[in-house]
Amino acid sequence: MDAVRRLAEDVPALWRADSTTAQDRQAIARMMLDRVTIRVLGQTERAELECHWAGGPVTKHALTRPLRRFEQLEHFDKLLARIVDWRAQGATAQRIADDLNAEGWAPPKKRVFDAPMVRRLLQRRGLGTKRPIWSGNVPRRDPDEVTLQELADRLGAHRQTVYGWLRRGQIKGRIAEVGTQRIWLVSLSEASTRTNNRESS
Repeated sequence: MDAVRRLAEDVPALWRADSTTAQDRQAIARMMLDRVTIRVLGQTERAELECHWAGGPVTKHALTRPLRRFEQLEHFDKLLARIVDWRAQGATAQRIADDLNAEGWAPPKKRVFDAPMVRRLLQRRGLGTKRPIWSGNVPRRDPDEVTLQELADRLGAHRQTVYGWLRRGQIKGRIAEVGTQRIWLVSLSEASTRTNNRESS
């Protein structure tokens, strides 16, 4: 019995030893681990792993599990409020994504936020069609005209992707001048029709 007790006391040192390989640790865990339970906290990304070891000790470990939807995130309401606030201040989707990453927010499926992800989230909440503050000063011939950024927001695409369509002649546009700035405007209905036809072909 004393030998068994000494061996049990040596397990932590054996686990941390430089000579102990990953396979050795797996073998130790299989011998010492009685059972494992996982408790998911609601429908959120948070979960708790409980390891029940031989002899009665229990250790708990916090886990972050992958999710399918933004709405499952534990603090989704706070996340959405931050995005809406930045959008109201005229921030672009890329700027919002950068700020979310800087603050430590994590999306459900990927490691970090990106601009298309932010645009899709805004559109699902009916916020993706709001024009940036500066766009109200762009002279338009009719309400159907939108900037490339606005078109990208409507379609959930990257602005450079939309500009590529324009450059290759897949959509047509005209240049409007606001002071010294030259801004491309395109017909929303025409662009939507062309892109839908391209996707269905």
